Amino acid sequence: AARSAGGKSASPAQRLPRLDPGSRFVATARRIPSRASRNHRPTMSSFKLERMSISKKPWTGDGASVEDSNMAMVGSDMDKDARKAAAAGEAAWAGCGAAPGVEVWRVEKMKIVKWPKEHYGDFFAGDSYIILKTTKQKDSDKLLWDIFFWLGESTSQDEMGVAAYKTVELDDLMDQAPVQHREVMGHESIAFTKIFKQLNYMQGGVESGFTHVEAGTYVSKLFRVRKMKHTVKVAEVPCKCASLNAGDCFILDTGKTLYPWFGESASAFEKAKCGTSAHNMANLRNGKSSVKVDIDADFWAALGGEGPIAPETDAPVESEEPGEGILFKLSDASGELQCTEVGRGDVKKSMLSSDDVFLLDAGREVFTWIGSKASDAERRNAMSTAIAYLTSANKPISTAIHCFSEDTPFKNDIWDKIMD
Repeated sequence: AARSAGGKSASPAQRLPRLDPGSRFVATARRIPSRASRNHRPTMSSFKLERMSISKKPWTGDGASVEDSNMAMVGSDMDKDARKAAAAGEAAWAGCGAAPGVEVWRVEKMKIVKWPKEHYGDFFAGDSYIILKTTKQKDSDKLLWDIFFWLGESTSQDEMGVAAYKTVELDDLMDQAPVQHREVMGHESIAFTKIFKQLNYMQGGVESGFTHVEAGTYVSKLFRVRKMKHTVKVAEVPCKCASLNAGDCFILDTGKTLYPWFGESASAFEKAKCGTSAHNMANLRNGKSSVKVDIDADFWAALGGEGPIAPETDAPVESEEPGEGILFKLSDASGELQCTEVGRGDVKKSMLSSDDVFLLDAGREVFTWIGSKASDAERRNAMSTAIAYLTSANKPISTAIHCFSEDTPFKNDIWDKIMD
């Protein structure tokens, strides 16, 4: 795993995935005082992403001209066909997206490996995943696709890069029809949380060997259960008494025994979900584990001894209210990829143009809209540009990002609320 200067694994909030091959971005921003109605908060009016020039340069006789090189075909139909053929060679994609449903893969030793269906919703913090959601368009047999790449908080730089690259590869296989989404552990978009009834976060990952545990060597784990608006999140926390609090529910997993523990102020709904989650975990072990509701000495021993219970803590509020909406136009007409603000607050779909790519900052989520006549360079760098924007605008790098084409049917409550 990637390490920071202090020796700890750097999280996706501290690292950026690799950019599209052949491009290099350095984000710079010019800030101006906002209008008085916004209390003079500094806001961004434009920013530039400096990139290796893509404009045509005169041939000086040194080497081959662009027309005679393999770069002349980039973005052409032949190039797209070649990329699709290359994507078809990935065995993991065989038959995917052929029918409505959800499919999940994990990055394992730099390869894409099918994730067992019984573990859908289970995510290791040290791993990266790709999720394909296939749906049928309303009143039609046409299939629609959403590709999510999910990054654990301690996943390695290499795994992040593989997940991002393979997402583009799968997009090529499907003729660039899917919507692409970038998700970070604990900061998932509303659309992502609607896919799984429950999200289970576990420490470790494939590189840590946390895929299975041999008999007699199990290390006890403690999970916090919280009800969010669209899903239930079950997250591993330090296995000690100090992790408990009166407002939440927890599951202690000692291997053979699963203990649901209820805080005295926890809601009845969370208590029910906690009990159900414990039984579901036991069922997956085919009789090798049982659920015990009576808290005994073994429970406290696994937590390092009984102690005082912390008072109720506030769970994170999953607000669905979007920001004011800031719309940027992205263009590489000058040879540099530049982003210019075209609207703030009162933004509409009529501001979009098929010739360009647009980025909408909706507060908790960011959207990149790709015009049908945008250049291939603009299209293929849409995700990288959005990530660079997060840095330029001082937004959390964990902010969810959605990229979709003008011709792709797209339904998202936040986008629709701002742009309609």
